[in-house]
Amino acid sequence: MGKVRKVKTRTPSGVDTSVEIDIDSAGEAEGLGPIEAICVHLQQADVEEKLNGLHSFAVLALRKEKVSEIRDSELVRIAAPLLCDKENAIRNAAAGAFRNLSVFGTEVCDFLVDNDILTALLTLVSSYDLTKNGFENELHADTFQQAIHLLRNLCESSPTATEALNQANFLASLLMGFDYKKFGLEVAISVAQLVLVVSENNSSSWNVLASSNILPELLVVPTESHAQLYLNALAAGILCNVPACAAAHTREILNSLDKLLSIDPQAQLQSCKAEIQNAKLKNEAPVLEISMETEEMTETQSTNQSKPNQCDAEVALKNIEHLLDAQRLVAEIITNLGSSDEQSNWDTDSEQSESESVADYDMEDETADSGSGGLPANFLETIKQNKVIEKLWQKAQPLQPAVENLVSQHENIKEKVAKLRVSYLICLQNLCNVLPLEDLGGCSNIYNMWMILGQQAFRGSEDAAVMEAITSLMRSSLSLLKSRKDLFSQMTENDLNMIIEGASKCTDINIRVNWNRMLGTLGSLLSEPLVKAIVLFLLTYCAQEDDLWALSEGLDALMDIFAVDDWPQIIAELEMCDRVQALEELFKSKVRQQRRELKERRATVQTVKTNFSRFVFYLKKNCK
Repeated sequence: MGKVRKVKTRTPSGVDTSVEIDIDSAGEAEGLGPIEAICVHLQQADVEEKLNGLHSFAVLALRKEKVSEIRDSELVRIAAPLLCDKENAIRNAAAGAFRNLSVFGTEVCDFLVDNDILTALLTLVSSYDLTKNGFENELHADTFQQAIHLLRNLCESSPTATEALNQANFLASLLMGFDYKKFGLEVAISVAQLVLVVSENNSSSWNVLASSNILPELLVVPTESHAQLYLNALAAGILCNVPACAAAHTREILNSLDKLLSIDPQAQLQSCKAEIQNAKLKNEAPVLEISMETEEMTETQSTNQSKPNQCDAEVALKNIEHLLDAQRLVAEIITNLGSSDEQSNWDTDSEQSESESVADYDMEDETADSGSGGLPANFLETIKQNKVIEKLWQKAQPLQPAVENLVSQHENIKEKVAKLRVSYLICLQNLCNVLPLEDLGGCSNIYNMWMILGQQAFRGSEDAAVMEAITSLMRSSLSLLKSRKDLFSQMTENDLNMIIEGASKCTDINIRVNWNRMLGTLGSLLSEPLVKAIVLFLLTYCAQEDDLWALSEGLDALMDIFAVDDWPQIIAELEMCDRVQALEELFKSKVRQQRRELKERRATVQTVKTNFSRFVFYLKKNCK
C-alpha cells in the first residue's frame, strides 16, 4: 500500500484546507496507477464519480513531483472539456484543479495551452453575462473566479494565451467585473489582476481600455479597506500599461496611490499579531477524505465545501495580504511612470544589470545634470508634492525585530514582505537613474542613504534577492556622487576593506558585479593609497573571474578609475602594463568560449571589449 499523506491544498474558493488522499495506492485494487484511475473516473457518466476524480486531480496537481507524470498522461486532455460541463459543481472542480496545476510556471502553462485548454476555458469565461445583477449562487461566482485566476496564470506565462484572449474579443465585457458593488471585491480584484497582466505590452488591448470610463473612476472612489485600495492600485497599474492613459492621468494615478504609500505596513502587521500567530490553526480544519471509490456529493455539498470560512482571523490575514500586494504594485507603477523612455526599467527578477552597457552610467550622469531627464512635469511635481521619495525610503527599511519574528511565523506573508522590500529598493534605484539630484533630496541625503544601505548589507543576514536590491541601489546612488569627493574624505582603509571583502567573498554574480562597480566609482573619489588598493583588487579579481559578463563589468570598473586621473605611480608600482595585456588575452579567450551564451549581455561585453583594447593601448603609451 502507498503512504497516506495529508496535503495542504486550496479549495476552489481559495481557502486552505487539509485533504487526505492515498495518491500512491489509489486505484491499486483496479490495477491502475493514481493518474490512470483519475482518468477512468473522469470519463464516467456519473456526476459524483467525476467530482471525485476532479478533487483527486486537484490534490495531485499540488505535488510538484507529480507534474511531469501529469504531463506525460492523458489527464489534461480528458479533464479540459469538463470546464464546460453542464454541471456547475464539475465546472467548479475542474477550474480549481487546473488552477492548482497552473501555478508551476511557464513550462506547465505552455503545456496546458498546447493541450488546448484555452478553448474550453474561454468558453467558460465568456458564458458569464456580467450585465446581470451578480451571480446565480456562490458556486457560480466561485467558478468564475477560479477560471479568471487560471486564465491570468496562462496569460502571464504564454503569449499564445494572451493572443487567444485578444481574439476572443470579450475584454470589454470583462471590465464589467470591476463593479465590486455588484460582484464583490474579491471577484473585482481577480478580474483586475487578469487585465493588468493582459494589458502589459499588448497594444491590442489598449483601445478597449482607453475608451473605458471605469478605470479612471476607480482612482477616485472612496477606499475604506485594504481590498479597495488594492483594486484602486490595480486600476492605476492598468492605466499605466496603456501609454495614452498613463500620459493623460499621471497626476491622478500618483495621487490615488498616495494613501497606500502613507500606510505603514509594519504597524499593520503588528495589529494582526494574534491572527498571524494563530494561522497554524488552519491546519486543524476538518479533513476531506478522498478515495478512488465513488463518493456521493451533491451540488449543495460541493457549494458548502467551497464556501469560504469568513472568520475574523481569515479576513484580517486576507486584508494584510491585499495591503502588501497593493504596496508592491505601487513601486512598479511609480517606476513605469518615471521611465523617461518607452521601455520601462522595471524588473523584479534578478536580471537588473544584465542589459546595462558601459554607456549607461554616462547617461545616468547626464540625466542628473539635465534636470528633468525628459520626465513629464506633472510626474516631477507630484513626486515632490507627495514626498514620494521619503515614503519609498521608509518602506525600503528592514523590519523591526519584533515584526520580523512575527512575520517568520507565516510563510506566505513572509514571502510577500520580502518581495515588497525588494520592489521598493528597485523602485528607488530606478528613480536614482532618472531624477535630478535635488529631487532625490540632494547630495547629503544620497550619501546618507548609501551609508545606511552599506550598514544593512554588511550585516550579512539578508537573502540574495534583498542583497542584490540593496547593492543595486547603492551602486546607482554612488554614481550620483562622482563629483563630490569631499563627502568621502573621511573614508578609511578599514571602510574600504569591508567593501573589498564583501566583493571577494560574494558568490552571487549580480551582487558581486554591483560591489565591483562601486569600487570602480570609489576609485575616482578616494585618495591614492586607497585607489591603489582598489586597483590591485580588481586586477586580481579579473584574473580569476570565470564568468565573461562579470569579467567585463570588472574590467569596466577598472577603466572607470583611470577615466579622470592617470595615476602613473599606481601603474608603475603594480606593473599594470603587463597585467592588463594578460587580462586582454584572457578576456578575448573567454569571448570566444562563451559568446553563444551572452544573449542580451552581448552588447555590454562587446562595448567593454572595444574600450578595453583602447585602455591597453593607452597604458602601453603611458608606460613608455
